[in-house]
Amino acid sequence: GTAPQSHAHSHLTLPSGVQVDAVVLESPYTNIRDAGANIPITKIYRQFPGFEYLILDSMARAGMFFRSDENVKVLGCPLLILHAEDDGVLPPKLGRKLYETAREAYKDKSKVKFITFPQKLGLGHDYISFNPELPALVK
Repeated sequence: GTAPQSHAHSHLTLPSGVQVDAVVLESPYTNIRDAGANIPITKIYRQFPGFEYLILDSMARAGMFFRSDENVKVLGCPLLILHAEDDGVLPPKLGRKLYETAREAYKDKSKVKFITFPQKLGLGHDYISFNPELPALVK
């Protein structure tokens, strides 16, 4: 869900003209092409000729882009990106790259934060929300 969430928030304005207070992205990626090229399940296929054309380009031809990297560029509200170092689904480097993209686009750099969680916590891809320190970090 982080790509659809970033898309929705980049376009969401309440009827009163007020935008959301903040966006929190947990274990995000930059775009579906980067995700497809970096997720562990595709590692074996990346070595074969035609991987980009058959897999990555076919997603684009089908209209699947999920451009979180483009969506964060138009956000104005505070943005918090969370990623665990032991994420086995989406590498933390994609979260960091998304953070860097957002930070470059934001006028007020202090509104963009990136928090990583050490491997020893065992949070992986799905359990950042279980971290007891999370409520304090989100504030």
